[in-house]
Amino acid sequence: MSRRRKILIVAGIIFGVAVLIPVIRHYQLCFAVEAYIAELKAKGEPMELAQVIPPTVPPEQNGVPFITNALANLKYESLVGSNPPPAMRAISFGKAMIGWQQPDIRSSDGTNNWEDLGRELATAKSDLDSFQNLTNHPILDFNLHYQKGFDVQLPNLASLKRSAQWLSASAIYDLNQGNPKNACVDVREMLALVKGATDERPPISQLVRIAIAAIGASATWEILQSPDVSDDDLAQLQQDWQSLEYARPLEKTFEFERFGELRQFDKTRTASEEFNKFWGFFYAPDAAVEPELDHIGEPIRRSLFLRRCDEFRWRWFWSYEDEMYELRSFQVVLKATSMAETNNSFQTSQSFVSSNLVLIQIPSYVRRNPHILIRIGRIKDYGLAAFRKAIKSEAAKNVVVTAIALKRYQLRHQKLPSALQELTPDLVKTIPIDWMDGQPVRYRPNADGTFLLYSVGEGGVDDGGNPSLEKNVKGSNFYWQSDHALDWVWPQPATAQEIQKYYEEQAAKPK
Repeated sequence: MSRRRKILIVAGIIFGVAVLIPVIRHYQLCFAVEAYIAELKAKGEPMELAQVIPPTVPPEQNGVPFITNALANLKYESLVGSNPPPAMRAISFGKAMIGWQQPDIRSSDGTNNWEDLGRELATAKSDLDSFQNLTNHPILDFNLHYQKGFDVQLPNLASLKRSAQWLSASAIYDLNQGNPKNACVDVREMLALVKGATDERPPISQLVRIAIAAIGASATWEILQSPDVSDDDLAQLQQDWQSLEYARPLEKTFEFERFGELRQFDKTRTASEEFNKFWGFFYAPDAAVEPELDHIGEPIRRSLFLRRCDEFRWRWFWSYEDEMYELRSFQVVLKATSMAETNNSFQTSQSFVSSNLVLIQIPSYVRRNPHILIRIGRIKDYGLAAFRKAIKSEAAKNVVVTAIALKRYQLRHQKLPSALQELTPDLVKTIPIDWMDGQPVRYRPNADGTFLLYSVGEGGVDDGGNPSLEKNVKGSNFYWQSDHALDWVWPQPATAQEIQKYYEEQAAKPK
C-alpha cells in the first residue's frame, strides 16, 4: 500500500472519528433528556397538555358572562384610578391610617372629597353590582388558549385588578357612609375574583390573584376598624378568606410551565425564528433591548457572524443540557411548593430549595464559556419569586383570618381573648398557622385594649412583633409585609397626631 494511500486512510479515520464523537454526544444528551422525562412520567408527573390545563367549566358555573360588561366599563381614567381612597395606608411601622375616617381623600396626586367619589360610584353602580353574580357562578373561565403555551393571551388580568380597585374604593366609601354591611359585600366580591381565577395556569395570573388579595386585605383591615360591623357579616367574610389558596394553584402553574418549557425547546430546535425570538438580541447591536451584562458588569453582544454557529451548537448540544437543567430545577421548586402545602413552613421549603438547587449542575458549555449568554434557569428567576409571593400570601391570609376572628370575639364578649386558644372551636377550628415558620401566628393583647398580631416574616425569626426594617436597611416603605421588615405586624390604627405628622412629612418632601 502506498504511503499516500495510508495517509488518506488515516485522515479519513480521523475525520470519521471527529464526526462520530459529536454525533454520539448529541444522542447521549438527547437520550438522557428523554430518559428523565420518561422517569418523571413513570412517577405520575403530568407531562402532557391535557394533564396540565384546568378542567372544563360547566357554563352554569362560569361567572365571566355576568361580569364582562363591568370588566370593560370600569376604567382607570377616573377618580378611583387617579386618587383612590386610602385603605390601610401605612404611615409608620405597625401603624396605618383608617381611610374611611379621614375628612377627605388625599394623596400626592391631589385631594378630593367623598362626594366626588360617591358620584363616580353611583354612575358605576350597575357594573359593580354585577359582581354579586359570582356567588352563584364562582369560576372565572376566560377560555384561554392554553395550546399557545407561552404565547397565550391574557386580556382579562388588567381588567380584574382594575375591578378590584373599584370594589375597594366602594368598600371604603360604604364605610365612610356608615354602611359596613355593604363594605363586606364589596370585599367578598373582590375575594370572589381571587377564588374564581384559582385555576388559571400562567404565572402572571397567579401573581394578579395575589395582588387582588392584597387589595382585599387592606380593605378588610378598614372594615375591622368599624364599630358597627356585625358578627354575621364578618363570619361570611372570614369564610371567604379561609377558602382562598395560593400554594396549590402555583404548583399547578409550575406543571403547566414545565410542559411549556418542553414544547418551547422542541420548537426552538427546529425553527430559527424561535431561536431569534428568545436569543436574537444577543446578536443585534442596534436592538432596542438593553444588552445583558457579564460578570463584571460590561454589556455583552455576540457578533452577527457567530449567530449561525451558536444556533447550531445550541440546537445540537447545548439545548439538551439547558433542558435537563430546567427540568431538574422545576422538580426542586415543585417539591418545595408541595412541601409548603404540607408543613406550612416557608423556612423548611426554602431550605430544601437552597440545598437542592446548588446540586443541579450548570450546563458545561456555560461553565466553559461564561461570555455565552443563553437563557437558562427561568424557573430560578420567576419561579422562586412566585413561590415566595404565594407563601407570603398564605401567611397574610391566616393573619387576616385571625384578625377577623379577634374582632368577632370582641363583638361577642366586649373584650379581647387572652390567647388565641379562646377562639377555638367556635370562631376558628384551629389556630391559624404562620406559613413562614409553621408555628401558630403570634398574638398578645395589650394593656391599652389593643393587640399585637404578627407573622415572623421571611427571615423566620420571631423578633417579638417588631415591625421595623432589618438592620442596615433604610426605606420609607411601612407596608406591613415589607420584604425587609423584621416581623410582619398587622397594623394598629394611627392616632390623629400620627396622621397629622405623616401629612406634614409628606408635604415637606421635594416634589
